[in-house]
Amino acid sequence: MRKFLRIYVDTNVFIALKETGGNLGLKLVELLARAPIGPNPLLATSELTLAELLTKPYAEGRDDLIDQYDNWIVRSDWLEVGPVTRDVLWYAAVLRSNYRGLKLPDAIHISTAIGLGCSHFLTNDMGIKDSYKVLHKRYGLTKISEPLEVVRPTVDVLDEILSDLRADR
Repeated sequence: MRKFLRIYVDTNVFIALKETGGNLGLKLVELLARAPIGPNPLLATSELTLAELLTKPYAEGRDDLIDQYDNWIVRSDWLEVGPVTRDVLWYAAVLRSNYRGLKLPDAIHISTAIGLGCSHFLTNDMGIKDSYKVLHKRYGLTKISEPLEVVRPTVDVLDEILSDLRADR
């Protein structure tokens, strides 16, 4: 596995952070606490994450969760939040054309991650596979992105990320 340069955090990881206890929950909290802060944060996500996070709390009338998620998913020193732009949508379409079976919301997340320069995509979604890159030919030009490596939020993977963070200090 290559070095964790920038990590895209999928919606289900934010849900796990809120709902998962035990060692995994503690590791997720530790990752957020140790992630370097600054103008180019280690962690990134999409504005789409906010819409996905808010659906269940709205259905259940959980204003506390609505407020908490709304406060989490904002551009800050610890989290880059990528907008869903026209370019993101174009590349989401390219991804779906190259990776059959990829759902549109997942393609938007992956497109955003690639656009934000993420090296890894942290997700529990088993519909999102090992690695993605944008390979697009149009008007005689070829665009090839760096590969985006998919990793699962297991204790071992989170330990590896935390080890990378300690080594960089």
